[in-house]
Amino acid sequence: MGKKSLSTVFISHGPPSLLLEDVPAKEFLKDLGKNYKEINAVLCISAHWMTAKPTVSAALRPETIHDFYGFPPELYRLEYPATGEPELAHKTANLIRNGGLSCEIDHKRGLDHGAWVPMMLMFPEMEVPVLQLSIQEHMDPEEHHILGKVIESLHHEGVLIIGSGGAVHPLGYAPLRPGAETDQWAYEFNSWLTKSVIEGDSESIKNYATLSPYPERAHPYPDHFMPLITSMAAAGVDAKGEVIHHSWYWGDMGMGAYEFIK
Repeated sequence: MGKKSLSTVFISHGPPSLLLEDVPAKEFLKDLGKNYKEINAVLCISAHWMTAKPTVSAALRPETIHDFYGFPPELYRLEYPATGEPELAHKTANLIRNGGLSCEIDHKRGLDHGAWVPMMLMFPEMEVPVLQLSIQEHMDPEEHHILGKVIESLHHEGVLIIGSGGAVHPLGYAPLRPGAETDQWAYEFNSWLTKSVIEGDSESIKNYATLSPYPERAHPYPDHFMPLITSMAAAGVDAKGEVIHHSWYWGDMGMGAYEFIK
């Protein structure tokens, strides 16, 4: 692998129907991929792969996992047959183990929609190998922060580390639907998050459940916040964040995206 230091990125992937709708977040992801044409691979930390301990996917030809229900039939026919990167998977696992954490390798795991939906928009020609790193079932913010720290060296080697979740993800609380208005609590949480990201305040981000306004509404379940913690930590100590996109989708779903630069 050649070496090219990259920023790390967090994106809000939204529902899989994002692929079918003419919304700002879709256009943003299509444009974002143009900024990363010379990368060696993508390591995607998706909210939709949870394991008991950190796990890296190492399939050479990862299948497209349609891990959703109730959406238009055409979405279930879509395939994203990108290549994997087994050598990088093993290297990533070794970094995690050398950092004092347990790590497993899954040679069969495919790409869930938190990975392949944004990848289909960013890299429609499937020219970039893609592998995944799981989040953990315990949802401990500190451990997800440590996980990001131990893989920091990858983004100095041309690997684009992408956290894929949701800036504001009120699934289970707010009645998300097309045309819905955005509520004030969602604006307030998003403002707090934006400020914390720009200031590089990883301590506040880790402790969002007690420091942010309305965390129980913005993230009733924390799965879509853990990739943000890991991707931010992977940028390195004192990394600052920049807002590279923000829009609202289906009312209270915040589609913020951030780039972390040291």
